[in-house]
Amino acid sequence: MGVSVYYTCVRDRSLTNSEEQEVTAVIDNYNAGFEMKDMGEEFCVYDYDPDEPTVIFAGSTKLPLSDNFEDTLHALFYWLGCLTDIRRCISDGDWHVHLDDTDAVWDEETGWHMPED
Repeated sequence: MGVSVYYTCVRDRSLTNSEEQEVTAVIDNYNAGFEMKDMGEEFCVYDYDPDEPTVIFAGSTKLPLSDNFEDTLHALFYWLGCLTDIRRCISDGDWHVHLDDTDAVWDEETGWHMPED
């Protein structure tokens, strides 16, 4: 059984061309630098769904399963860093990021992180 990070951004207007280019560059950079390609998935974004026009960004990424739990944590923190950079490219969105049943927490200074409790 796998564990995945899920992410959604909702707002009343679609991504601008500039936002799309910035987000694509961030994703390409993180995918190129992902060290566990043989164990986990690269960052995945769902295709835009015209039936849900306010969902401007959404996807999920399965974390690697390993006997070493630190591999999974490393991948989680890596993809949360990617999501932090993406969120900073998209203005005025309502975000929801979660690891299965646990919501990630947004901090304006440090970005996405998992709750400490």
